[in-house]
Amino acid sequence: MNTLTSERPLAMLSKQTRSSSACPPAVSTARRAVLEGVTMKPANVAEALVALETVAARLRERNDPRAVFPDVYAVITRRVKEAVIDGNDRRFLEPAWISRLAGIFCEYYLKALEASLDERTTGVDAWDVAFQCNGARGTAAAVHALLGINAHINYDLALGLYRNIVQHGAEQDARLLARYRHDHDLVNEILAAAMPEIFAILSDRYGCPLARIATFTRDVQRTVSSVVLYMLKMWRDRVWDDLLSLLAQKRDADRRAVVARMNQHAGKVARTFAAGNGALRVGVRSAVGFRSAALTLAMAA
Repeated sequence: MNTLTSERPLAMLSKQTRSSSACPPAVSTARRAVLEGVTMKPANVAEALVALETVAARLRERNDPRAVFPDVYAVITRRVKEAVIDGNDRRFLEPAWISRLAGIFCEYYLKALEASLDERTTGVDAWDVAFQCNGARGTAAAVHALLGINAHINYDLALGLYRNIVQHGAEQDARLLARYRHDHDLVNEILAAAMPEIFAILSDRYGCPLARIATFTRDVQRTVSSVVLYMLKMWRDRVWDDLLSLLAQKRDADRRAVVARMNQHAGKVARTFAAGNGALRVGVRSAVGFRSAALTLAMAA
């Protein structure tokens, strides 16, 4: 039994669960407004991009701060799509695998958003903290983005990688795993190239004071970008270690223990950012203060 996918085997469902799943609860008004017609299980990067852009636009129409993360996430997804489908970029060794990963990866976010729209727990500490901050007045868009990025990388990504590798039957294929790792690391370059566009969205579309300070001068933008990218690289290196731990386990109980550890770590990072939100707001008073606060939070995470 694979306990790491979003679907439970039929044999695990009780009669009560089966009958309730046949008559699911009424869809909330919020979920219908945001997710109606959205592909909840994107098959590839193109479908993932459409889903993210649709969700972000609908959340923006509702003035919902949950729009920030899919807006930022869509930037990365679009650039991955351009690399593996639209352009002549041949840097990815396994473009079809990356495209499928983008679909699986997006599915985890959409499921978390669905729970939040229904005012349910997501079952993931980091996502619950991220969505709880939507109601916190004065939370900058950059903080909303960081909370979503943390949950999606530090928890969702290893699960998505695991599913994609298992679906491709490559768990024991050292050659393919090395190629997958190359492509996983290559996304770091896409993240770096996307930073100016992400800062612009946070500043221009959401009026984020942190993003405006971060781009006040080239020196400040360079410093803040380097801090953020250093943090993301550390997270993504850890994700690959988590993936290898999942692949190494032979028993479901041992895999669940790895997932529990991932959940604990991502939740701790989320609480660090949530608690540090005040420090970042104070940092807005000056570029030096902002750089200091950002660096402190990045190192703590």
